[in-house]
Amino acid sequence: AAWRWTETVPPEAVAQEHIEAAYRVGLEPCQHGACRRNCRGNPNCLVGIGEHVWLGEIDENSFHNIDDPNCERRKKDTFVGLTNLGATCYVNTFLQMWFLNLELRQALYMCPSTSTEYTAGKGIPKDKDYEPRTICEHLQYLFALLQNSKRRYIDPSGFVKALGLDTGQQQDAQEFSKLFMSLLEDTLSKEKNPAVQNIVQKQFCGKYAYVTVCNQCGRESKLMSKFYELELNIQGHNQLTDCITEFLKEEKLEGDNR
Repeated sequence: AAWRWTETVPPEAVAQEHIEAAYRVGLEPCQHGACRRNCRGNPNCLVGIGEHVWLGEIDENSFHNIDDPNCERRKKDTFVGLTNLGATCYVNTFLQMWFLNLELRQALYMCPSTSTEYTAGKGIPKDKDYEPRTICEHLQYLFALLQNSKRRYIDPSGFVKALGLDTGQQQDAQEFSKLFMSLLEDTLSKEKNPAVQNIVQKQFCGKYAYVTVCNQCGRESKLMSKFYELELNIQGHNQLTDCITEFLKEEKLEGDNR
């Protein structure tokens, strides 16, 4: 119907009304709920392009390659997920764990930006998106999105890229945790705010004493050590407390085991 006029109108007589008819610009917009997705035959059909989301509370503009952005909206009182970039599930696990540590999260929020562009109360320029530059800023940004995003999940690509991790290769989770905590502790130790400066040690560092007692004279020697993790034997145990009890049990030093 849109091109039926071509059967009777010669090329030299084509007018604006014919062009508008061909491109259907005069059609009325489809009513909400009448279509499951945007109609190909009606350029004024806005049903399937997610306009109800963009006109809602969500102010993010990163819904790409999806039919219905509303499906990506986080439900009330649910957590935000992290996209698995290939072999980065171990990174996502630690990010979620660190995010749920409220003390660490609040300390990171107190870290000032290293860029003069975002300091001195200026905020983020309206014509620019926020771009984290340091590891702390990347972690801040991720935590803020995990806490406040309207989406069901967010993309940690910036953080992973900043660390130089290969998304296609599975890394040792324990080694990653050690190295990142060391990097974070070193970075935060340079901050002026004591609450930020010592947060890694306060939340993740513990101390234990290795005490040796002589069975004959009763003399004891004590060696204090700091730890950020304990290597526990889980074989044969059902509870974490059992693993720790075994780790702390007394050991009699005899023969070659002295």
